[in-house]
Amino acid sequence: MASKYILPCFRLKSNRTKKEKDNECLAYRNELVEALDRTKGKLEASWKALDNIVSKPIYQRLSGQLYDVLYTGGLLTSDGKLPTRGDLKLRTSYCVFTTHVELNALRVYEQLVKRLRCRHKHLDVAFEPHAQRLLTLLGGFEEGARRRLALLMALYLIDGQINPRTLLALGQQQASIDEGLAMEFMLVVCSTLKRERGANFMLQMLKKSGLDGKIISFMPPMLRSDLYFQQVYQESDLDEVIKLHETRAGQELRKCLQQRLLDDFREKLPHVEVVRNVREFQREHHMSDSEVIGIVWQTINSNASCSSPANSSPEQTIRRLQTYAPLLNALCSTDSAQIALLMRLQEWCYEHHALFKSFERFAVHLYRAGVINEDAIVRWYEVDHIDKGKVAFLDQMRRFVHWLHSDSDANARVDYNTYVTNRRQTQQRSQTIYSDVIGPSLNANINFAKYS
Repeated sequence: MASKYILPCFRLKSNRTKKEKDNECLAYRNELVEALDRTKGKLEASWKALDNIVSKPIYQRLSGQLYDVLYTGGLLTSDGKLPTRGDLKLRTSYCVFTTHVELNALRVYEQLVKRLRCRHKHLDVAFEPHAQRLLTLLGGFEEGARRRLALLMALYLIDGQINPRTLLALGQQQASIDEGLAMEFMLVVCSTLKRERGANFMLQMLKKSGLDGKIISFMPPMLRSDLYFQQVYQESDLDEVIKLHETRAGQELRKCLQQRLLDDFREKLPHVEVVRNVREFQREHHMSDSEVIGIVWQTINSNASCSSPANSSPEQTIRRLQTYAPLLNALCSTDSAQIALLMRLQEWCYEHHALFKSFERFAVHLYRAGVINEDAIVRWYEVDHIDKGKVAFLDQMRRFVHWLHSDSDANARVDYNTYVTNRRQTQQRSQTIYSDVIGPSLNANINFAKYS
Protein backbone atom coordinates (compact mmCIF):
# COMPACT_ATOMS: atom_id res chain seq x y z
CA MET A 1 0.00 0.00 0.00
CA ALA A 2 2.90 2.34 0.71
CA SER A 3 4.15 2.16 -2.88
CA LYS A 4 0.94 3.82 -4.11
CA TYR A 5 1.82 7.03 -2.30
CA ILE A 6 5.62 7.14 -2.82
CA LEU A 7 5.51 7.54 -6.59
CA PRO A 8 3.00 10.48 -6.67
CA CYS A 9 4.90 12.29 -3.92
CA PHE A 10 8.15 11.84 -5.83
CA ARG A 11 6.57 13.27 -8.96
CA LEU A 12 5.19 16.26 -7.11
CA LYS A 13 8.61 16.95 -5.64
CA SER A 14 10.24 16.67 -9.06
CA ASN A 15 7.73 19.04 -10.63
CA ARG A 16 8.17 21.48 -7.82
CA THR A 17 11.96 21.41 -8.31
CA LYS A 18 11.61 22.07 -12.04
CA LYS A 19 9.28 24.98 -11.33
CA GLU A 20 11.78 26.39 -8.87
CA LYS A 21 14.51 26.18 -11.51
CA ASP A 22 12.32 27.99 -14.02
CA ASN A 23 11.62 30.70 -11.48
CA GLU A 24 15.34 31.07 -10.79
CA CYS A 25 16.04 31.44 -14.52
CA LEU A 26 13.33 34.07 -14.87
CA ALA A 27 14.56 35.96 -11.82
CA TYR A 28 18.12 35.82 -13.14
CA ARG A 29 16.94 37.01 -16.56
CA ASN A 30 14.96 39.85 -15.03
CA GLU A 31 17.95 41.11 -13.05
CA LEU A 32 20.23 40.94 -16.09
CA VAL A 33 17.75 42.74 -18.34
CA GLU A 34 17.14 45.42 -15.73
CA ALA A 35 20.90 45.95 -15.26
CA LEU A 36 21.56 46.28 -19.00
CA ASP A 37 18.63 48.65 -19.48
CA ARG A 38 19.81 50.76 -16.57
CA THR A 39 23.42 51.00 -17.78
CA LYS A 40 22.36 51.49 -21.44
CA GLY A 41 25.13 49.22 -22.78
CA LYS A 42 28.07 51.22 -21.38
CA LEU A 43 31.08 49.03 -20.66
CA GLU A 44 32.15 50.09 -17.17
CA ALA A 45 28.65 50.48 -15.79
CA SER A 46 27.47 47.19 -17.32
CA TRP A 47 30.53 45.37 -16.02
CA LYS A 48 29.96 46.50 -12.43
CA ALA A 49 26.22 45.78 -12.51
CA LEU A 50 26.57 42.32 -14.05
CA ASP A 51 29.47 41.39 -11.79
CA ASN A 52 27.30 41.95 -8.72
CA ILE A 53 24.53 39.78 -10.14
CA VAL A 54 26.75 36.94 -11.39
CA SER A 55 28.57 36.78 -8.04
CA LYS A 56 25.43 35.55 -6.26
CA PRO A 57 25.85 31.84 -5.42
CA ILE A 58 22.31 31.01 -6.49
CA TYR A 59 23.07 32.05 -10.08
CA GLN A 60 26.46 30.38 -10.54
CA ARG A 61 24.98 27.36 -12.29
CA LEU A 62 23.06 29.51 -14.79
CA SER A 63 26.00 30.48 -17.01
CA GLY A 64 24.26 29.86 -20.33
CA GLN A 65 21.42 32.22 -19.44
CA LEU A 66 23.87 35.11 -19.05
CA TYR A 67 25.23 34.58 -22.56
CA ASP A 68 21.68 34.26 -23.91
CA VAL A 69 20.83 37.70 -22.55
CA LEU A 70 24.10 39.30 -23.69
CA TYR A 71 23.78 37.95 -27.23
CA THR A 72 20.03 37.89 -27.92
CA GLY A 73 18.60 40.13 -25.19
CA GLY A 74 16.53 37.34 -23.64
CA LEU A 75 16.37 33.61 -22.99
CA LEU A 76 16.53 31.18 -25.90
CA THR A 77 14.25 28.18 -26.14
CA SER A 78 15.60 24.68 -26.62
CA ASP A 79 15.33 25.02 -30.42
CA GLY A 80 17.24 28.31 -30.42
CA LYS A 81 14.32 30.69 -30.93
CA LEU A 82 13.27 33.73 -28.92
CA PRO A 83 9.93 33.27 -27.13
CA THR A 84 7.18 35.71 -28.06
CA ARG A 85 4.62 35.22 -25.30
CA GLY A 86 4.35 34.66 -21.59
CA ASP A 87 6.91 35.62 -18.99
CA LEU A 88 9.76 34.48 -21.25
CA LYS A 89 9.30 37.24 -23.84
CA LEU A 90 10.94 39.94 -21.71
CA ARG A 91 14.04 41.25 -23.51
CA THR A 92 16.53 44.08 -23.38
CA SER A 93 17.40 46.30 -26.30
CA TYR A 94 21.06 46.47 -25.22
CA CYS A 95 22.57 43.26 -26.59
CA VAL A 96 24.71 41.99 -29.44
CA PHE A 97 21.81 41.30 -31.81
CA THR A 98 20.42 44.85 -31.53
CA THR A 99 23.58 46.96 -31.44
CA HIS A 100 25.09 48.72 -34.45
CA VAL A 101 26.73 46.52 -37.09
CA GLU A 102 30.15 47.97 -36.32
CA LEU A 103 33.23 46.54 -34.69
CA ASN A 104 33.50 49.42 -32.22
CA ALA A 105 29.98 48.78 -30.93
CA LEU A 106 30.57 45.03 -30.70
CA ARG A 107 33.89 45.49 -28.89
CA VAL A 108 31.92 46.66 -25.85
CA TYR A 109 30.29 43.24 -25.52
CA GLU A 110 33.52 41.43 -26.40
CA GLN A 111 35.35 43.21 -23.58
CA LEU A 112 32.41 42.72 -21.23
CA VAL A 113 32.47 38.97 -21.82
CA LYS A 114 36.25 38.92 -21.39
CA ARG A 115 36.09 40.65 -18.00
CA LEU A 116 33.30 38.40 -16.74
CA ARG A 117 35.17 35.27 -17.86
CA CYS A 118 38.37 36.37 -16.15
CA ARG A 119 36.56 36.99 -12.87
CA HIS A 120 34.12 34.05 -12.80
CA LYS A 121 35.33 30.53 -13.53
CA HIS A 122 31.88 29.08 -14.22
CA LEU A 123 31.35 31.62 -17.01
CA ASP A 124 34.71 30.76 -18.56
CA VAL A 125 33.85 27.05 -18.61
CA ALA A 126 30.48 27.62 -20.30
CA PHE A 127 31.73 30.14 -22.87
CA GLU A 128 32.88 27.91 -25.75
CA PRO A 129 30.05 25.33 -25.47
CA HIS A 130 27.54 28.18 -25.63
CA ALA A 131 29.32 29.67 -28.66
CA GLN A 132 29.18 26.30 -30.41
CA ARG A 133 25.47 26.08 -29.64
CA LEU A 134 24.85 29.49 -31.20
CA LEU A 135 26.69 28.45 -34.37
CA THR A 136 24.35 25.49 -34.75
CA LEU A 137 21.28 27.75 -34.41
CA LEU A 138 21.99 30.23 -37.22
CA GLY A 139 18.78 29.32 -39.01
CA GLY A 140 16.70 30.75 -36.17
CA PHE A 141 18.34 34.19 -36.27
CA GLU A 142 17.73 37.10 -38.60
CA GLU A 143 20.29 38.17 -41.18
CA GLY A 144 21.46 41.18 -39.16
CA ALA A 145 21.85 39.06 -36.04
CA ARG A 146 23.93 36.48 -37.92
CA ARG A 147 26.21 39.20 -39.27
CA ARG A 148 26.72 40.71 -35.80
CA LEU A 149 27.47 37.27 -34.39
CA ALA A 150 30.06 36.65 -37.14
CA LEU A 151 31.76 39.98 -36.41
CA LEU A 152 31.80 39.15 -32.70
CA MET A 153 33.36 35.74 -33.39
CA ALA A 154 36.06 37.47 -35.43
CA LEU A 155 36.78 39.76 -32.47
CA TYR A 156 37.01 36.72 -30.19
CA LEU A 157 39.56 35.16 -32.56
CA ILE A 158 41.58 38.36 -32.79
CA ASP A 159 41.70 38.71 -29.01
CA GLY A 160 42.46 35.01 -28.49
CA GLN A 161 39.34 34.45 -26.40
CA ILE A 162 38.02 31.46 -28.31
CA ASN A 163 39.51 28.30 -29.75
CA PRO A 164 39.47 28.53 -33.58
CA ARG A 165 38.18 24.95 -33.75
CA THR A 166 34.88 26.24 -32.39
CA LEU A 167 34.07 27.29 -35.96
CA LEU A 168 33.76 23.61 -36.88
CA ALA A 169 30.31 23.72 -35.26
CA LEU A 170 29.10 25.50 -38.40
CA GLY A 171 29.13 22.17 -40.20
CA GLN A 172 26.99 20.33 -37.65
CA GLN A 173 23.68 21.60 -39.02
CA GLN A 174 23.06 20.55 -42.62
CA ALA A 175 20.18 23.02 -42.88
CA SER A 176 22.55 25.96 -42.32
CA ILE A 177 24.80 24.64 -45.08
CA ASP A 178 21.95 24.03 -47.53
CA GLU A 179 20.61 27.56 -47.06
CA GLY A 180 24.05 29.14 -47.46
CA LEU A 181 24.12 30.52 -43.92
CA ALA A 182 27.39 28.81 -42.98
CA MET A 183 29.09 30.15 -46.12
CA GLU A 184 27.91 33.72 -45.43
CA PHE A 185 29.09 33.43 -41.84
CA MET A 186 32.59 32.32 -42.91
CA LEU A 187 32.82 35.10 -45.50
CA VAL A 188 32.15 37.72 -42.82
CA VAL A 189 34.62 36.14 -40.39
CA CYS A 190 37.41 35.83 -42.97
CA SER A 191 36.89 39.34 -44.33
CA THR A 192 37.00 40.81 -40.82
CA LEU A 193 40.14 38.91 -39.85
CA LYS A 194 41.93 39.99 -43.03
CA ARG A 195 40.87 43.62 -42.66
CA GLU A 196 41.83 43.87 -38.99
CA ARG A 197 44.94 41.68 -38.74
CA GLY A 198 46.04 40.86 -42.28
CA ALA A 199 45.91 37.87 -44.60
CA ASN A 200 48.57 35.85 -42.75
CA PHE A 201 46.62 35.99 -39.49
CA MET A 202 43.44 34.95 -41.29
CA LEU A 203 45.16 31.93 -42.88
CA GLN A 204 46.68 31.02 -39.53
CA MET A 205 43.23 30.98 -37.91
CA LEU A 206 41.84 28.81 -40.71
CA LYS A 207 44.66 26.31 -40.29
CA LYS A 208 44.27 26.21 -36.50
CA SER A 209 40.54 25.68 -36.84
CA GLY A 210 40.99 22.78 -39.25
CA LEU A 211 38.90 24.55 -41.89
CA ASP A 212 41.72 24.98 -44.40
CA GLY A 213 40.69 21.75 -46.10
CA LYS A 214 36.96 21.88 -45.30
CA ILE A 215 35.91 25.43 -46.05
CA ILE A 216 34.34 24.45 -49.37
CA SER A 217 32.11 21.99 -47.50
CA PHE A 218 30.23 24.96 -45.99
CA MET A 219 28.85 25.86 -49.43
CA PRO A 220 25.40 24.59 -50.49
CA PRO A 221 25.74 21.16 -52.13
CA MET A 222 23.97 22.30 -55.30
CA LEU A 223 26.50 25.13 -55.78
CA ARG A 224 29.59 23.38 -54.45
CA SER A 225 32.24 23.65 -57.15
CA ASP A 226 35.71 25.12 -57.47
CA LEU A 227 34.47 27.69 -59.99
CA TYR A 228 31.68 29.00 -57.76
CA PHE A 229 33.97 28.92 -54.72
CA GLN A 230 36.50 31.06 -56.58
CA GLN A 231 33.80 33.48 -57.73
CA VAL A 232 32.31 33.96 -54.25
CA TYR A 233 35.60 34.48 -52.44
CA GLN A 234 36.98 36.76 -55.15
CA GLU A 235 33.97 39.04 -54.68
CA SER A 236 34.90 39.30 -50.99
CA ASP A 237 38.58 39.99 -51.82
CA LEU A 238 39.73 36.71 -50.28
CA ASP A 239 42.17 35.47 -52.91
CA GLU A 240 44.36 34.00 -50.17
CA VAL A 241 41.58 31.62 -49.18
CA ILE A 242 41.25 30.53 -52.82
CA LYS A 243 44.97 29.76 -53.01
CA LEU A 244 44.79 27.86 -49.72
CA HIS A 245 41.87 25.81 -51.00
CA GLU A 246 43.66 25.04 -54.26
CA THR A 247 46.73 23.91 -52.34
CA ARG A 248 44.73 21.64 -50.06
CA ALA A 249 42.66 20.30 -52.96
CA GLY A 250 45.86 19.52 -54.86
CA GLN A 251 47.22 17.64 -51.87
CA GLU A 252 44.05 15.58 -51.60
CA LEU A 253 44.19 14.76 -55.31
CA ARG A 254 47.81 13.67 -55.00
CA LYS A 255 46.97 11.42 -52.06
CA CYS A 256 44.04 9.91 -53.95
CA LEU A 257 46.07 9.18 -57.09
CA GLN A 258 48.98 7.85 -55.06
CA GLN A 259 46.69 5.47 -53.18
CA ARG A 260 45.16 4.27 -56.45
CA LEU A 261 48.62 3.58 -57.87
CA LEU A 262 49.66 1.69 -54.75
CA ASP A 263 46.52 -0.45 -55.00
CA ASP A 264 47.28 -1.21 -58.65
CA PHE A 265 50.87 -2.14 -57.79
CA ARG A 266 49.75 -4.46 -54.99
CA GLU A 267 47.31 -6.18 -57.34
CA LYS A 268 50.15 -6.47 -59.89
CA LEU A 269 48.05 -5.09 -62.71
CA PRO A 270 49.65 -4.84 -66.17
CA HIS A 271 51.20 -1.50 -67.01
CA VAL A 272 48.58 -0.95 -69.70
CA GLU A 273 45.76 -1.01 -67.14
CA VAL A 274 47.73 1.18 -64.73
CA VAL A 275 48.27 3.76 -67.47
CA ARG A 276 44.57 3.64 -68.37
CA ASN A 277 43.59 4.28 -64.74
CA VAL A 278 46.04 7.16 -64.43
CA ARG A 279 44.84 8.80 -67.64
CA GLU A 280 41.22 8.47 -66.55
CA PHE A 281 42.00 10.08 -63.19
CA GLN A 282 43.92 12.84 -64.96
CA ARG A 283 41.00 13.66 -67.26
CA GLU A 284 38.47 13.67 -64.42
CA HIS A 285 40.45 16.14 -62.30
CA HIS A 286 42.06 18.18 -65.10
CA MET A 287 45.63 17.48 -63.98
CA SER A 288 48.68 18.36 -66.05
CA ASP A 289 51.26 15.84 -67.25
CA SER A 290 53.94 17.28 -64.99
CA GLU A 291 51.71 16.86 -61.91
CA VAL A 292 50.93 13.26 -62.82
CA ILE A 293 54.60 12.40 -63.43
CA GLY A 294 55.59 13.89 -60.07
CA ILE A 295 52.99 11.76 -58.27
CA VAL A 296 53.91 8.61 -60.19
CA TRP A 297 57.61 9.09 -59.45
CA GLN A 298 56.93 9.63 -55.75
CA THR A 299 54.69 6.57 -55.63
CA ILE A 300 57.24 4.36 -57.36
CA ASN A 301 59.90 5.28 -54.84
CA SER A 302 57.59 4.97 -51.84
CA ASN A 303 56.08 1.66 -52.93
CA ALA A 304 56.16 -0.93 -50.17
CA SER A 305 57.68 -3.48 -52.52
CA CYS A 306 60.71 -1.24 -53.01
CA SER A 307 63.45 -0.74 -50.50
CA SER A 308 63.28 2.23 -48.20
CA PRO A 309 64.74 5.51 -49.52
CA ALA A 310 67.26 5.62 -46.68
CA ASN A 311 68.87 2.40 -47.95
CA SER A 312 68.66 3.23 -51.66
CA SER A 313 71.69 2.52 -53.79
CA PRO A 314 72.40 3.21 -57.49
CA GLU A 315 71.93 -0.47 -58.34
CA GLN A 316 68.56 -0.64 -56.59
CA THR A 317 67.42 2.53 -58.34
CA ILE A 318 68.49 1.14 -61.73
CA ARG A 319 66.52 -2.05 -61.11
CA ARG A 320 63.52 0.03 -60.11
CA LEU A 321 63.78 2.10 -63.29
CA GLN A 322 63.99 -1.08 -65.35
CA THR A 323 60.83 -2.40 -63.70
CA TYR A 324 58.76 0.75 -64.21
CA ALA A 325 60.29 1.92 -67.51
CA PRO A 326 57.24 0.79 -69.57
CA LEU A 327 54.91 2.72 -67.24
CA LEU A 328 57.06 5.86 -67.35
CA ASN A 329 57.46 5.54 -71.12
CA ALA A 330 53.68 5.47 -71.61
CA LEU A 331 53.09 8.45 -69.32
CA CYS A 332 55.97 10.61 -70.61
CA SER A 333 54.42 11.22 -74.00
CA THR A 334 55.15 14.97 -74.02
CA ASP A 335 58.31 17.01 -73.56
CA SER A 336 56.83 18.73 -70.50
CA ALA A 337 56.27 15.36 -68.82
CA GLN A 338 59.82 14.24 -69.63
CA ILE A 339 61.30 17.47 -68.27
CA ALA A 340 59.18 17.06 -65.13
CA LEU A 341 60.58 13.54 -64.72
CA LEU A 342 64.16 14.87 -64.99
CA MET A 343 63.38 17.52 -62.38
CA ARG A 344 61.96 14.88 -60.01
CA LEU A 345 65.04 12.73 -60.64
CA GLN A 346 67.29 15.70 -59.87
CA GLU A 347 65.44 16.37 -56.64
CA TRP A 348 65.55 12.68 -55.68
CA CYS A 349 69.32 12.41 -56.21
CA TYR A 350 69.88 15.64 -54.29
CA GLU A 351 67.92 14.41 -51.27
CA HIS A 352 69.67 11.01 -51.15
CA HIS A 353 73.40 11.31 -50.70
CA ALA A 354 74.14 7.79 -51.97
CA LEU A 355 72.64 8.71 -55.36
CA PHE A 356 74.19 12.16 -55.71
CA LYS A 357 76.97 11.06 -58.10
CA SER A 358 74.74 8.75 -60.17
CA PHE A 359 72.42 11.28 -61.77
CA GLU A 360 74.02 10.93 -65.21
CA ARG A 361 73.76 7.16 -65.00
CA PHE A 362 70.02 7.32 -64.30
CA ALA A 363 69.40 9.88 -67.04
CA VAL A 364 71.29 7.80 -69.61
CA HIS A 365 69.31 4.72 -68.58
CA LEU A 366 66.01 6.57 -69.08
CA TYR A 367 67.23 7.81 -72.46
CA ARG A 368 68.17 4.33 -73.63
CA ALA A 369 64.83 2.97 -72.40
CA GLY A 370 63.03 5.53 -74.56
CA VAL A 371 61.43 7.30 -71.59
CA ILE A 372 63.04 10.69 -72.35
CA ASN A 373 64.32 12.06 -75.64
CA GLU A 374 67.30 14.26 -76.42
CA ASP A 375 65.21 17.43 -76.83
CA ALA A 376 63.93 17.11 -73.26
CA ILE A 377 67.45 16.46 -71.96
CA VAL A 378 68.88 19.50 -73.74
CA ARG A 379 65.96 21.65 -72.61
CA TRP A 380 66.46 20.54 -69.01
CA TYR A 381 70.22 21.11 -69.27
CA GLU A 382 69.94 24.62 -70.68
CA VAL A 383 66.80 26.05 -69.07
CA ASP A 384 64.48 23.93 -66.93
CA HIS A 385 66.74 22.48 -64.25
CA ILE A 386 66.07 23.33 -60.60
CA ASP A 387 68.55 24.82 -58.14
CA LYS A 388 69.04 21.73 -55.98
CA GLY A 389 72.50 20.38 -56.83
CA LYS A 390 72.48 22.33 -60.08
CA VAL A 391 76.26 22.78 -60.41
CA ALA A 392 77.11 19.13 -59.73
CA PHE A 393 74.35 17.64 -61.91
CA LEU A 394 75.02 19.94 -64.86
CA ASP A 395 78.70 19.03 -64.64
CA GLN A 396 77.77 15.34 -64.70
CA MET A 397 75.54 15.81 -67.75
CA ARG A 398 77.95 17.99 -69.74
CA ARG A 399 79.63 15.00 -71.39
CA PHE A 400 76.31 13.36 -72.30
CA VAL A 401 74.88 16.58 -73.75
CA HIS A 402 78.08 17.06 -75.76
CA TRP A 403 77.58 13.55 -77.16
CA LEU A 404 73.99 14.45 -78.12
CA HIS A 405 75.31 17.48 -80.02
CA SER A 406 78.08 15.48 -81.71
CA ASP A 407 75.84 14.52 -84.63
CA SER A 408 72.34 15.61 -85.56
CA ASP A 409 71.55 12.10 -86.78
CA ALA A 410 71.08 9.83 -83.79
CA ASN A 411 71.78 6.71 -85.88
CA ALA A 412 75.11 8.11 -87.05
CA ARG A 413 76.43 8.66 -83.54
CA VAL A 414 78.86 6.24 -81.99
CA ASP A 415 77.73 4.38 -78.90
CA TYR A 416 77.85 6.53 -75.78
CA ASN A 417 80.10 4.09 -73.93
CA THR A 418 82.50 4.06 -76.88
CA TYR A 419 82.35 7.84 -76.98
CA VAL A 420 83.22 8.07 -73.28
CA THR A 421 86.11 5.60 -73.69
CA ASN A 422 87.55 7.47 -76.68
CA ARG A 423 87.20 10.77 -74.86
CA ARG A 424 89.10 9.44 -71.86
CA GLN A 425 91.89 8.09 -74.05
CA THR A 426 92.15 11.43 -75.84
CA GLN A 427 92.37 13.27 -72.55
CA GLN A 428 95.06 10.89 -71.30
CA ARG A 429 97.15 11.36 -74.47
CA SER A 430 96.81 15.13 -74.27
CA GLN A 431 97.92 15.07 -70.64
CA THR A 432 100.96 12.94 -71.58
CA ILE A 433 101.98 15.30 -74.41
CA TYR A 434 101.44 18.30 -72.18
CA SER A 435 103.66 16.84 -69.46
CA ASP A 436 106.41 16.02 -72.02
CA VAL A 437 106.40 19.56 -73.38
CA ILE A 438 106.05 21.43 -70.12
CA GLY A 439 108.21 19.14 -67.98
CA PRO A 440 111.73 20.17 -69.28
CA SER A 441 110.96 23.86 -69.06
CA LEU A 442 109.81 23.45 -65.48
CA ASN A 443 113.02 21.57 -64.66
CA ALA A 444 115.07 24.30 -66.30
CA ASN A 445 113.33 26.94 -64.27
CA ILE A 446 113.98 24.96 -61.14
CA ASN A 447 117.70 24.58 -62.00
CA PHE A 448 117.96 28.24 -62.91
CA ALA A 449 116.43 29.21 -59.61
CA LYS A 450 118.84 26.90 -57.81
CA TYR A 451 122.03 28.49 -59.28
CA SER A 452 120.83 32.10 -59.42
